[in-house]
Parts: sequence; C-alpha cells; structure tokens
Amino acid sequence: MTLDADGAGAEQFMASMAEPAIAGYLSQPRYHYQLGFIGSMLAGAVAIRDRSHLFHLFVAREFHGCGLGRQLWLAARTAALVAGNTVGFTVNSSDYAFPMYQRWGFLPTGPRVEEGGVAWVPMHLPPCA
Repeated sequence: MTLDADGAGAEQFMASMAEPAIAGYLSQPRYHYQLGFIGSMLAGAVAIRDRSHLFHLFVAREFHGCGLGRQLWLAARTAALVAGNTVGFTVNSSDYAFPMYQRWGFLPTGPRVEEGGVAWVPMHLPPCA
C-alpha cells in the first residue's frame, strides 16, 4: 500500500483512512458507503465518490478470495448507476489490486504514479462495461 514498508512519507494518506477522516466522508452527500457482513462480522466496505470514483474498497484479509470485493463493487456500481452515473467509473489502483480491477474491466488511463508515499495506477471503466 505504501512505498515504504513502515509508511514513512505516507502520513497524509494514512490520515485519510483514519476514523476522523471516514466520519468526515460519511457526513458528505458526495460519498456513498456500503458495508459487507458475513454473519455479524463486518468483512468489507466500499465507497463511491460523486457517483463515479471508486474511492474505497476494503475486504478483511481473512475474506480475500471469497468474492466479497466483487459483490461490494457490484452493489456500489449498481447504486451509482441508479443514481444517474453515465460516465463510467474511475479508480486509483494499488499494485496489489490492479489485476482485480483489470478482471472487472477497468483499463489504465496513465502510468503508475508515486506521490505522497503511495503508488497507484489511474484506471477507468466505461459506463456500459
């Protein structure tokens, strides 16, 4: 996730995922979060910003490979399309998630970016994909 294993240089990025930041996102209508539970356990979460940017997608490690990320993505995608998305979706993919997003139809729109202690590849999914 971060360029340096100990997170050095990525403090702003890490702060953007801390509880106060998430509370701030939840208070804004431009962010739409959905949660995934397995039984009573919170197993994942997805967020779409402005009905078009896949902002957060997290799945607890013990549920990786079970299809929960895809289920969360499809639920978020459907909600955004129902809410009026006609432009498709963007995501800033980590190296780890890049193959998953490719399987889901996202295409790179530029080279890998390294900034603020993190790296990502900008990607886009056309609206009818």
